[in-house]
Amino acid sequence: MSDWVSFFDRLPEDGQAVYYYGPDIGVWRGTYSYAPDDPVSHHLLHCGESPGVVDRMDAPWWQPFDGQDKPAAPADPYPSDYPGGE
Repeated sequence: MSDWVSFFDRLPEDGQAVYYYGPDIGVWRGTYSYAPDDPVSHHLLHCGESPGVVDRMDAPWWQPFDGQDKPAAPADPYPSDYPGGE
């Protein structure tokens, strides 16, 4: 079992399978991609469970996906290093 990691502390590898969490979207499984040419965000999460894309502002927490069951949401909705300071 992995712990939740702040996107603002450490990034997954480009193409890495992850679980990600945001307080407005919940926990989802998908793939992280670094997109330097994207006009909105360079850090994207492509959902593997339904069509959709969010960025690290929508989902500030992540953990590696290694085949484990979907984890519970983190205790804190936002990491302490989240921009804007929740």
